[in-house]
Amino acid sequence: MKTVDRDIRFEDLQKQPTAFEGKSVLLGGVIIETQTLSEKTVLVISQRELKFDQKPAADEQSKGRFMVSTTEFLDPAIYREGRQVTVIGRVAGETVRPMDGAPYRYPLLQKESLHLWPVAENMQSEPSFQFGINFGVGF
Repeated sequence: MKTVDRDIRFEDLQKQPTAFEGKSVLLGGVIIETQTLSEKTVLVISQRELKFDQKPAADEQSKGRFMVSTTEFLDPAIYREGRQVTVIGRVAGETVRPMDGAPYRYPLLQKESLHLWPVAENMQSEPSFQFGINFGVGF
């Protein structure tokens, strides 16, 4: 966290990724795609604002997409579409790919640290019943 440049806004990074090359940023979002290649894994992430605990806000609207590259193998069955991640990465430029027939500029980060958030699961495995007394006033 000490290396993160907190003054870099995602909107600015998206407009001119090359202007921030070499800087470390803290971003979060939801995985759209995981690509495993022979020498690296690339995550395509839909950006979300981070909450106080650095977890991506589930109900926030994305301001765009970015990519994270790592030489580690990240299993696509685990790092799958819909999972939330928070990443600290060094800006490594940009990648332009077509999206819906038009070129789209993805800021590219080289992974320094990556946190995959646990999937919220219903902890209740058996049916439960509740009893109580309810008071009310009716008109």
